Amino acid sequence: MSEETKSPDSTSLVTRPGIFSIGSSSVGKRTLLSRMLSLDCEDSFDSSNQVISHGWIINTKYYMADVALWMAHLHEGFSIRSLPFYNKLTALVMLSSLVALKDWVAGTDISNFLILLCVGNKVDRIPGHPVHAKYRKQLRKTGELGSFDNLSIEFDEFGISET
Repeated sequence: MSEETKSPDSTSLVTRPGIFSIGSSSVGKRTLLSRMLSLDCEDSFDSSNQVISHGWIINTKYYMADVALWMAHLHEGFSIRSLPFYNKLTALVMLSSLVALKDWVAGTDISNFLILLCVGNKVDRIPGHPVHAKYRKQLRKTGELGSFDNLSIEFDEFGISET
C-alpha cells in the first residue's frame, strides 16, 4: 500500500500535507510510525520537547500522496500552534490516556484537522471491560473461536484478560 521515503530535510516536509501524532511517553507512537513506514524508528526519541518528522509516499491502487509524518510527546505547555507546519496538518492521531488528551484538546483547536483518530491502548488489561465479551462474540460470529468455545483456554492467548 505504501512505501517509505528517506526523510528529506524538515524544510521540505513543512510544505507537505501532514499527519501529526501526539501522545504520552510509551503509548505506541514510535511503534505506530515504524509499522506505517516499515522501518525501525530510533530509540533516541526520548526528549519531551523534540518533534520528529518523516516523509511518506502513500501509493495505492487509487491514489498517491506525498505526506509528512510528525510525532511529539504530550507534555504540559506543548502548543501545536507554535509549530511551523501547523497550517499544513490534515490528520491528527492521538495516543494517550483519555484524561491527558482531554486536557490537551481543551486548549487546542482541533477543527483545523480533516481527520481525527484517537487510538485506545491496552483495553484488554482493564478487568471486566465490555470489550472482552464483544470480542468473544465477534470471534464466534466469524467462526474463529469455533471449537475453542467449549475448551478451557486462557484468553490471555488472544490478548484478552478476564480477571
